[in-house]
Amino acid sequence: MLPALPEAMAGRVRMEQVQSILRMTPVMMGANIIIAILVAFAGQGSPHADSLTLWACAVVAYALLGLRGWVASQRRRSANQVVSARGVRRVTWQAGLLGLLWAVLPIMTMPAKQGFQGSMPMMVASVIAGMIGCGGFALLTLPAAAIAYSTPMALGALWALSTSHDPILYALGGLLIFCHAVVVASCLSHARIFVDRLIASEELETQRQVVSLLLSDFEEGASDWLWEVDALGRLTYVSERMVAAAGVEKAKLLGQPMSDLCGAAEGPDGPVAALSALFVEQKTFRDVVVSIEVGEETHWWSLSAKPVHDLDGHFTGFRGVGADITQAREDQARISRLAHYDVLTQLPNRLSFLQALSRAWTEHGRADREPRGAGCAVLCLDLDHFKGVNDSLGHPIGDDLLVQASARLRDRVGAHIGESGLVARLGGDEFAVVVAPSPGAEALGELARDIVESLSRPYDVRGNHVLIGASIGIAEAPLHADDPDGLLKNADLALYQAKGDGRGAYRFFETSMDLWIQQRRELEMDLRDALENNELKLFFQPLIGREAGLVTGFEALLRWQHPRRGLVAPGEFIECAEQWGLIGEIGEWVLNEACRTAVGWPAPMTVAVNLSPHQFVSGDLVAQVRKALKTSRLAPARLELEITEGLLLQDSAKILKQLSELKKLGVKIAMDDFGTGYSSLSYLWRFPFDKIKIDRSFVAEMQDNPAIADILRTIALLGRTLNLEVTAEGVETVDQARLLAEMRCDHFQGFLYGRPMPVGDIPSFLLTATARRMRGWDLGDDWDEGEESFG
Repeated sequence: MLPALPEAMAGRVRMEQVQSILRMTPVMMGANIIIAILVAFAGQGSPHADSLTLWACAVVAYALLGLRGWVASQRRRSANQVVSARGVRRVTWQAGLLGLLWAVLPIMTMPAKQGFQGSMPMMVASVIAGMIGCGGFALLTLPAAAIAYSTPMALGALWALSTSHDPILYALGGLLIFCHAVVVASCLSHARIFVDRLIASEELETQRQVVSLLLSDFEEGASDWLWEVDALGRLTYVSERMVAAAGVEKAKLLGQPMSDLCGAAEGPDGPVAALSALFVEQKTFRDVVVSIEVGEETHWWSLSAKPVHDLDGHFTGFRGVGADITQAREDQARISRLAHYDVLTQLPNRLSFLQALSRAWTEHGRADREPRGAGCAVLCLDLDHFKGVNDSLGHPIGDDLLVQASARLRDRVGAHIGESGLVARLGGDEFAVVVAPSPGAEALGELARDIVESLSRPYDVRGNHVLIGASIGIAEAPLHADDPDGLLKNADLALYQAKGDGRGAYRFFETSMDLWIQQRRELEMDLRDALENNELKLFFQPLIGREAGLVTGFEALLRWQHPRRGLVAPGEFIECAEQWGLIGEIGEWVLNEACRTAVGWPAPMTVAVNLSPHQFVSGDLVAQVRKALKTSRLAPARLELEITEGLLLQDSAKILKQLSELKKLGVKIAMDDFGTGYSSLSYLWRFPFDKIKIDRSFVAEMQDNPAIADILRTIALLGRTLNLEVTAEGVETVDQARLLAEMRCDHFQGFLYGRPMPVGDIPSFLLTATARRMRGWDLGDDWDEGEESFG
């Protein structure tokens, strides 16, 4: 009986059992034929000669049929690898039938009536014992067939011997019983071992196939490969992927010491002298990186392996996996460089700078560090006028300019202090230099002057002649700070002071600069409270039309009525408001207040409101304008929104969309400060402008510079050609007004016509202007220096 097995496995076991019997069939059938003939020949002189002859013929015929069946089975070898339970039963019945034929022999030759005289009984008993043993051996793998074959013979012989009443034959019967029992026990035991080994072999083969399949998939789908070495470190197996990675024929790799193939090795936790050292230790290793020459290139492999031992526990070599990590190693180096270096200029970035500053402070900056007075220093540097170049000529030109400026900066620092200085780009056009040890204030000042002079020289960027400058702030440790962060902050404060001094300069940190930053913070807090405390005011400057001198509208100008500072002009706080994120709220208040005020003026007088570029960033500007018009009930055509040209360089698609939506509301759009450095004629047809305003700097110089006068005539002509109104700002003299009128500018604005005034002064101004116009417009003589406007 087989143990409980799946039918497929049971069928394969039965097939192996039957195949084992079939292999013995020729021997077994031949033995049956020979022994049957010998028994019949031996009994020719006995009374049973005829019956023995007939019996022998029956045995021989059955054996021949068995041989015929065996021959047929050899000819029709089937691809079927299983045998059914029915097939096993058929073999068992065939074996049982052959056993019955042999069981007839003792019954036929040893009748009780005649006794057991002569040698025939002994010979028959011996033959039966031999056939039981031989049959059990031949049918060893199939216990059922062995039992079916041997049991009839044993029973027949025992029956014949038991009727003899001869003690000697009784003993012979006992031997037969013992022989049969041994055969049956051996068959059962051997069959179980046979089945167990067969099942184990089948499972082992299945596992081998699975492992082979997994390894095949592994090598096909992964970048890793397999290798083996013997106890001497010589390669005994290499996969095809490893052959490809080594760039050497497989035959040359096999037998070559692995340590000769690979160069220096390094483990994940530190360097390893050589791969051979790991082989000597006979221990598992993982992720050991080795170098290997592939052609003229150096590649890097990662190797992991385990020692292999034989059945006696002797070390026989290593088996492991490997992978070419050259690309990953290069990627890691690239990532590491990206983390520490600026991609554009290849200078150290902010992270590297802060690390260098920390080292410099530890080694030189602390007050208790020896030698005393060595110290370290930080130079913060900002490029002057870079934004204008970047906006007007485009970012590619700006990037190339940064590369050239970086090279000059690095060259000057290297020329003055060599390896003691590290130059870094902090971002945008901001750079910094950490110097350790510090060469002293005089040398630092000389370095700063040289940097400013070098960076201020002209640049040739893609055929463009470019001029910029630089401002530098310097702080020394331990004189100016108690920690690295403080040193950097104070150098930054010195930089702001240098820029405030007119740019193109350098400044050392001074204690008074702390007071300046405190004042800025105080200004920020005051400005945050200005709206709530109703401290912001609008002043209005008139715009005069060329025809008949009519007052066509006013420009809204922001002022801050500070309780302690007095009246603060926008130039002192607008830039700060933009930096502090307050400009959106302030701009919305200006818009609402201007519309509320203008609705009380005689129609069609307009109000012009300057917009900050930051108001476009939030995306709420269109909604704010719509709300202001709705709340004030001001006609949209009476609202003019003024923008600067720099706004158009930020995100033209987004800006264009908002300007188009504003135009749909019916408001007018004016380009303020036209011609101050960023002008492009493409803006005048790409964007829906209604008016352009000539900057006051052109008006101030046009009488002394014929070229500027020609430019203004061209601008006025351009406005008429594009159906745009032209407004001239900063008109302060009668001659300027007459010249601009000859150029056919449409509107005039300046101190000649009126200073910015509070809203309460507008009615009296309008009455005076009307009276003057009725008298032929008497130009006044009470004008002063101009004031800045909001925006």
